[in-house]
Amino acid sequence: MQSTAILYPCIAMFTLTFGSILLLGFSRYTAIHKRDVRISYFRTYDEGTQPARLHLLSRHVQNHFEVPPLFHIGVLITFASGSVTTLSVIFAWLFVAARCVHSYIHLGNNDVSRRFFTFGTSLLFLAGLWLTLLYGLVTSNSML
Repeated sequence: MQSTAILYPCIAMFTLTFGSILLLGFSRYTAIHKRDVRISYFRTYDEGTQPARLHLLSRHVQNHFEVPPLFHIGVLITFASGSVTTLSVIFAWLFVAARCVHSYIHLGNNDVSRRFFTFGTSLLFLAGLWLTLLYGLVTSNSML
């Protein structure tokens, strides 16, 4: 397996995050032009209120800057250390898939129980990625 295979899930996660940011920006623009929110609200986020959907989208984008950076760091360290394995690539793709499902739930019916389960599952996949990295580092001859 080529070590660059671990980078594709990272690109996919970037695409999901970037798409969420674009959706938020478009939704804010639309809400301002429909007069659902005043543009001055975004100056300090305390001048008036925003529609519930915008708040949800804002939280969703914020979520992409909480746990996913740990994923990106894990992928980059795995790649840089030469610790890429089939298992690490599988865990990386499973994390991205779980985050896609999480986004679908969060931006869809927002069933908190299903969303929480999916979030927890994504954490297990992230832990798997980091454990395979640790295993690769501990068993490599380069540490001697």
